[in-house]
Amino acid sequence: MAPLDSPITSYSDTTPQKRVITDVIDLIDPTDAPGVEALGGLDGASSKFRFVNGKSTKMEWLEDTHSPLADAINDGSNINNSQVTITVDDASIFQPGHIILCESEQMWVSSISGEVLTVTRAYSGSAATHADNTAITIVGIARLEGDDSDAVAFTDRSVGSNYTQIFHQEIKVSRTQNQISQYGIPEEFEYQSNKAVPQLMRLVEKQMYLGARKAGSATAPRAFGGLGTFVTDNTVDFASAITQANIEDGMEAAYNDGGQPDIALVSPANMQVIKNLYDSSSYLRIERTEDTIGMVIQNVMTPFGELKLVMDRWAPADKVYLLDSERAGFVTYFPFTFEPLAKVGDYERGEVVGEFSLCVKMDKAHAVLTT
Repeated sequence: MAPLDSPITSYSDTTPQKRVITDVIDLIDPTDAPGVEALGGLDGASSKFRFVNGKSTKMEWLEDTHSPLADAINDGSNINNSQVTITVDDASIFQPGHIILCESEQMWVSSISGEVLTVTRAYSGSAATHADNTAITIVGIARLEGDDSDAVAFTDRSVGSNYTQIFHQEIKVSRTQNQISQYGIPEEFEYQSNKAVPQLMRLVEKQMYLGARKAGSATAPRAFGGLGTFVTDNTVDFASAITQANIEDGMEAAYNDGGQPDIALVSPANMQVIKNLYDSSSYLRIERTEDTIGMVIQNVMTPFGELKLVMDRWAPADKVYLLDSERAGFVTYFPFTFEPLAKVGDYERGEVVGEFSLCVKMDKAHAVLTT
């Protein structure tokens, strides 16, 4: 007979103990897509861009601009203070009657021949010598009474475009595994199916930043271009860390071009930098509470409009996109859908598939801070 223990303890009793285990499975991996959400979700561009004629794997939108108001002297040398003919880069944007500003001198355009403007000097301000390549700005127009009409150039419309991209994940679970009673999982196949969309959303979000536009072929995939494909005009360089001036310079550049960014897609590291920029009593006054210290910056007020900060763990650390959200968004060609697949073995099989594109119009309406 085995020796008797008194009392019996958990150490002396060798009978296997029942495991104490949670009946819930937690996932630590992030699956949020705040950038997609900030732009109106996976089909936010449909209403903003007003697409017509049904669905296509190539999304296109029309863009136009007003005639430019700036040009430059192209005389090959300086013009003196009495010269009344001025060669410019592109005379098609001018017409008789235009009042132009060159440094501090205003001139009145009386006629145009080729790329040469005939002007009245010192229309307002003293006549001066101007260097070649000096900027000229159209500041007004004063037509002669009873004068004949004069032609002026029109702008050409342009077409922006992007392609749709297919996102896919297969789910495959053996018949035996699908019948096993498990903690936290009523059914394995259903559990894996529910994981697929959040997993794929991470890739949609990453493609928004890093995607390369590809038309595709029978042997190469079709893919949508990311923000870097479209936001290239208003670029503000920052060194080791973003400054308040960098943010306002980007906003100003877009504002001067006619845009007004209202969201900034910011990496966690850059969010911390921006938070520290404004986390100072010299910038603002905050209410005090007895058990809380510090603050979270959600919106930044600039001279050029309010900017909502959207922290995105998938955003690159070397770029901050300042977007006019009314001119950017996703479009759904085919929503995420679960489809059962034929099986030829002892398993359950299916797929989750969706097809989407990113649309960004009016490059100059946006800006990017970059290293």
